[in-house]
Amino acid sequence: MRLRTVIIGIAVLLVLAAGGALWWLYASRDALIKRAIEHYGPELTGGKVSVKSVKLEPVDGRGAISGVALGNPPGFTSPHAMTLGEVRLAVDPGTLTSAVVHVREISLEAPSITYERGAQGDNLSAIQKHIESRLPKSKGGTGAQDASPPRKFIIDHVRVRNAKVNYGGVATVDMPDIQLRDLGKKSNGATAAEITKEVWTELTRVAISRAPAALEGLRDKAKDAAERLRGLAK
Repeated sequence: MRLRTVIIGIAVLLVLAAGGALWWLYASRDALIKRAIEHYGPELTGGKVSVKSVKLEPVDGRGAISGVALGNPPGFTSPHAMTLGEVRLAVDPGTLTSAVVHVREISLEAPSITYERGAQGDNLSAIQKHIESRLPKSKGGTGAQDASPPRKFIIDHVRVRNAKVNYGGVATVDMPDIQLRDLGKKSNGATAAEITKEVWTELTRVAISRAPAALEGLRDKAKDAAERLRGLAK
């Protein structure tokens, strides 16, 4: 009887310990996600990634990541390639532990992008090349395959709103809102690197396409300044 009592007591302690561990993981989930983003983000983008705060509600699948800052790769002087006011997420909670996670929406709010040229090209393209280098290799290679396949995602809707792009600290222009749909749907899921590449490619394309508008704005300012100087000289 005494041995049975001891075994039951140990079992109860193990259950309580497991419950405590699960509660710690649940209570610490935001800090763990923040740490994971700051740890794995640089591997994907080639620059330092920092996050101010994470707020995730697993029950309804909604969350927000605030104060995201993406640093430039080596060779560029600007402290950041992009800062974000907030990233809002809406995930199907029933797929959080699945091999393919269904994300209903990702909204990038008020990104501030800095375009800078260096000896090896511009910073946005350098980040894109680094992201591409992290894409899964083709299965035809001879290298050993990863024992655990990466988690994949299907994203219904990506929105980028109220973005601005700064060109070398000289001119800043507004970017049009960007809408992307059904990412990873055709392939029954895409990796984080594949999703990031698709979003970053579109951000880079739109940011670079706005350069003529920025240059035109500079010409207008220069012309206006010249006219004002002529007026002062009269």
